[in-house]
Amino acid sequence: MSTPLRDAATAGDAIRFGQAYDQYAPALYALLLRILHNAEDAQEVLQETFLASWSKPWTFDPTRGSELAWLITMARSRGIDRLRSRARRVQREEKAALEIHSSVANVVPSGTDSLELAEIRSAVRDALRQLPAAQQAALELAYFDGLSQSEIAARLDEPLGTIKTRTVLGMKRLRERLGALKRR
Repeated sequence: MSTPLRDAATAGDAIRFGQAYDQYAPALYALLLRILHNAEDAQEVLQETFLASWSKPWTFDPTRGSELAWLITMARSRGIDRLRSRARRVQREEKAALEIHSSVANVVPSGTDSLELAEIRSAVRDALRQLPAAQQAALELAYFDGLSQSEIAARLDEPLGTIKTRTVLGMKRLRERLGALKRR
């Protein structure tokens, strides 16, 4: 059975793959937009889905369904994973903000501190954005996605020692940048 995407990916034919992308992408994007309610996230997950179909075309089994159904299943799973990751990120940011606030003020924050927590969260985000991209990626994967340094090294295809160095340097720079919070 001929399948445009799988056949193109197996042959390494980027032009035919692009044509198959044009055929399937609108339906997948619409699905991801409904799941994620965020255009940027939907586009990223769409790219991840097609990258997976390009790099592992043999995972499609035509006896189990159509190529579109296979892509929909991959996109849906990745979209749901993104939602879960987003929720975990928010929880970790809130927890980090509480920890920073507690260490800065040496008191346990009450429910009325939401404005202060929002300021702290914003300061942490700003400080993260100022880090070099490699350090930022390592820290975000560790603290927001909950990955170990070994998992980060595998995901980024980098040596474990490099990831450890990036994490240490990133944390040091964050401490320096967030030191102003302690002086308030």
